[in-house]
Amino acid sequence: MFDKNTALEKFDDFLLVMDDQLEALENDAESRGIDLDFSVSSLEKLEQLFTVMAEGVHKDIINQLIVYFARYLGEIVRTNYGGKWHLSLDDPKNVNFNTPVIVGHTSIEDLEFAPIGIMRAFAIKRRSGMLWTAINADINPSPLDLSGLVEE
Repeated sequence: MFDKNTALEKFDDFLLVMDDQLEALENDAESRGIDLDFSVSSLEKLEQLFTVMAEGVHKDIINQLIVYFARYLGEIVRTNYGGKWHLSLDDPKNVNFNTPVIVGHTSIEDLEFAPIGIMRAFAIKRRSGMLWTAINADINPSPLDLSGLVEE
């Protein structure tokens, strides 16, 4: 059974250790000759670092790395485009329910940037440029052209 108070406590813990986790990731990067600085240009380096650190490790470690890297990805968005961390608890049917997201980073109201989901997708596909593509889709959305659809 879902307990909202427990979820909020876990989210508070997630935020409480944020700075330490970000610093640890920067140290991991530096030990591999990679310089991360929360800039958009760090995205490619973040992808490279994830690929190196995830190479040949067990699935459980990859799941930990996803959250570890998602923190940094979220902070890149928050630092460069604004917004804040938020725990989505309003709608249990929301794909981001009970998952830390960034909100307020774009003019589109209630749009959630989901760094954990994006890092999970990157962990599966490992496609270069994927992190930037995800961010760009949120900050520069393209309207869907539905003119070709026919109503019956």
